[in-house]
Amino acid sequence: MNGEWRIVNDELRIAHPFRALGGLQHSSRGLWALALLLLGVLLGACSNPTPAPQATQALITTPMPAGPTPTTGPTPTPTPDLENGRLVLWHSWAESDGDALAAILAAFHAEHPGLIVDTLFVAYPDLPQSYAEAVQAGGGPDLVLAPNQWLGDLAKAEVVQPLDDLLSADVLNAYWPATLENLRWASKLYGLPTHFELVSLYYNRALIAPDALPTTLDDFLTLAGADSRQGIGLYASFYHLYWALPAFGAQLLDEQGRVILERTDGAANFLQWLQAVHGLPGDFVDQDYGMLLDRFKKGEYAFFVDGPWSIEELRGTLGDNLGVTSLPAGPAGPAQPWLNADGVFLNPRSTPDQQQRALRLAQALTSAASGEILAQVAHKLPANRTTTVKDDPLLQGFMQQAATAQSMPTLPEMEQVWGYGGDMLLKAINDVAELDAIVVETATLINEANGKE
Repeated sequence: MNGEWRIVNDELRIAHPFRALGGLQHSSRGLWALALLLLGVLLGACSNPTPAPQATQALITTPMPAGPTPTTGPTPTPTPDLENGRLVLWHSWAESDGDALAAILAAFHAEHPGLIVDTLFVAYPDLPQSYAEAVQAGGGPDLVLAPNQWLGDLAKAEVVQPLDDLLSADVLNAYWPATLENLRWASKLYGLPTHFELVSLYYNRALIAPDALPTTLDDFLTLAGADSRQGIGLYASFYHLYWALPAFGAQLLDEQGRVILERTDGAANFLQWLQAVHGLPGDFVDQDYGMLLDRFKKGEYAFFVDGPWSIEELRGTLGDNLGVTSLPAGPAGPAQPWLNADGVFLNPRSTPDQQQRALRLAQALTSAASGEILAQVAHKLPANRTTTVKDDPLLQGFMQQAATAQSMPTLPEMEQVWGYGGDMLLKAINDVAELDAIVVETATLINEANGKE
């Protein structure tokens, strides 16, 4: 009798129709029957001296083949049954993310009915430590869903499985390259990406026609100079504005994690452009994110650089007037915003067969079909680039931006980049020193803090 699949307490599991049997009820008649049965067995043993079979032999139910005894040789390795078993998945996906996960797991069960998936929700702040401690103790789940910012610590603790030898190039080609790079640590791939985030260019269709959108960074200056309502709001954070540095030809880090912004004039040229934007009426470069978002919602300027996390709030105010397009190119090439991904990671302490089962689930969680569910239900950007994002031009705009994105570095040196990089932007817009000197000072301060003098 088959059970019924359902999600109970955040777990996708089968509810078996049978319950545990109660204890055996004995009566005096039952005891007399048992005594007579034992007496019969003892009498039979006395009349037949053949030794009784061992308990393990009684478990053999397959008849032996007829014919001559086969010659002795190596025992063939049994083919593992990867379509039956039980998997455990830990995550911190809540609300619409949790709804998307439930739908994805339901689809997985329909395709792999013999693989039961139990899920456990762990609060986001507690997940990395709880997972690491469980694996180090010899337990933990088969898979965990986690963001890339935890990867370094998890890899150093040896609680995530490298995947390079488990996946073919054809499998990996389905993902945006930057999403895979974002889940590498020390040149090893540790996870398959589920979804990603990055910034792109929002615009208000009531203030700028789609055929008049800027294609170069200088176009921003031209548009705002002609009409202050065609200005732009720029959040003065290093994450939000990094995309313009490579567009001007600047490189942040070398292979050793040393900041090398001062080696070309690209960073200084970017700061000069930022100063020019800040000086125009209708343009705003500021540290107050909430103020910038509110002004864009009120229609005070046509453009705003931000990520997909603000789609619902902006769409709720601007409706069909809200659009997303790629960031304009600079003199050295396209804008290259940082991309950061979430992924699914495998437990390295699992058996090889169990890892293969977990890998099937990991590929299902990151498939094109699952990407469509993530986009439709949770409004996430699927990492699988073969995903068709239907009926959502805003997500489509962000997906197009992914083609030129860079993987946000996960190096420990980045801890110093955030603060000093943000200070560099503020020094430039407040004109506290020569731009070349600001770049040199920033690179020096970061390298000194990282011990890379």
